[in-house]
Amino acid sequence: MSSVRSVLIVGGGVIGCSLARELAGRGVAVTVVERAEPGAEASSAAAGLIAPQAEGLPSGPLFDLAIAGRALYPGWSEDLERETGIDVGWRRTGILRCDLSGCEDFSRYLRQRDAGLPVEEADASRIAELTAGLSCPEATRGVFFPEDGTVDAKRLTRALWLAALSRGARFVNGAAARRFVVAEGRCRAVETDRGTFEADCVVDAAGAWAAFDAEAPVPVSPVRGQIVRLRPAEPLLPCVVESEAVYLVPRPDGSLLVGSTQERVGFRKEVTGKGVRGLLDAALTLVPSLADARFVGAWAGLRPASPDGWPILGASAIPGLLFATGHFRNGILLAPITATLLADAALGAAPRELVPFSAARFRPPEENRRLHQEERVFG
Repeated sequence: MSSVRSVLIVGGGVIGCSLARELAGRGVAVTVVERAEPGAEASSAAAGLIAPQAEGLPSGPLFDLAIAGRALYPGWSEDLERETGIDVGWRRTGILRCDLSGCEDFSRYLRQRDAGLPVEEADASRIAELTAGLSCPEATRGVFFPEDGTVDAKRLTRALWLAALSRGARFVNGAAARRFVVAEGRCRAVETDRGTFEADCVVDAAGAWAAFDAEAPVPVSPVRGQIVRLRPAEPLLPCVVESEAVYLVPRPDGSLLVGSTQERVGFRKEVTGKGVRGLLDAALTLVPSLADARFVGAWAGLRPASPDGWPILGASAIPGLLFATGHFRNGILLAPITATLLADAALGAAPRELVPFSAARFRPPEENRRLHQEERVFG
C-alpha cells in the first residue's frame, strides 16, 4: 500500500486541476498552489482541439498517449457535467485539413490507417460538402479525421476546478512558487510567496512557469500563441477546417476561433498587430467569405514547451518530486490521460507509459548512471 497520503500540486491549469480531481477522488489530501487563478493562463486561452490525428504526430509513444487521451474524452466530459453541471463542450466535429499549395505530403496522415484509425482523403467536391461550400476554391485536396473534435477549454478548466473542490481538494490561489524544499534527499514542500506548503509528494504542473526553481531545473520554456475570435453573420463551418498556416474552430455560439501563432518571446503575453494580421490573412486565404465576419477580439497564452516538444511526465532526479509539464500544444488533449498516469505515479506505481516522457532523457548519460547507482544503494 502506498505511504503517500498527501500531494501538493504546483499549478492550477488544466493539468493541475485534472490531477487534483483524480487524486482527491482516490482519497488523497490534495493542495494546489496557483500563481493566479485556476485556468487563468494557457489552459483557458487554448482553442480546445482534441486532435491527435490532425496534429500529424509520428507513430510512437506520444501518438499512442494522444489517442488514449482522446478515447477518454466522451466519458470524462460526461462525468464532469454530472459532477459540476457544466457542459464542457466536447464535440466530435471532425477536422478537415486542406492542402492549399497542391504539394503537401499526406502520407504521414494516411499511415494512421495501419493502426485502424479512420482517415478520409477528400477531393474538391468532398471538401465543399464538408465545409458547406465555403472553403477556398484553391483547396482541391484534403484529408478528413472524423474522430477528432473540440472542447471549450475555458469551461473545461472551470469544471475541473469545481470538480476537484467538490472532491475535497484545497486550492491556494495567488501563491507564486519560489522553490522546492528538499530535506534528507527528498522533496518535502514548496515555498511560495504565501508561505511553505508540505506534502508527502510534490508535482510540478506549473506549465510555462515550471522551471521556477533553478536548483531543480526542468527544461520548459514559454511559447506564445495568439488566437482571434470572429463572428460571421451566420455560422459558417460544420467542422474544424485547417491549412498548414491556420486552423478555424467553429463554436456552438456561432463564433469562430482562428489560431494560432507559435512565438518564442519569453513571458510576453501580448497580442500583436503582426500576429493578428498573420492569422487573419491565413484565415481569409482558407475561407474567403470570412472577410465579412465581425472581429470580436484576440488573446494570447503561453504554452509550456520542452526541447523536443514532448511532455515531461513522472519522476524527477529528486525523490518525492514529479513533473507534469511541457505539454506544449496538447495540454487539453492529454489532460485526462496525464491525470490518470500521474496519479498512479504519485501513489507509488511506475506506469510504463510514462517512461518515454521522463525528464531523464535530458540528463547527460553519466548523470543517469550515477543516479541509477544511488537508487540501487538507497532505494
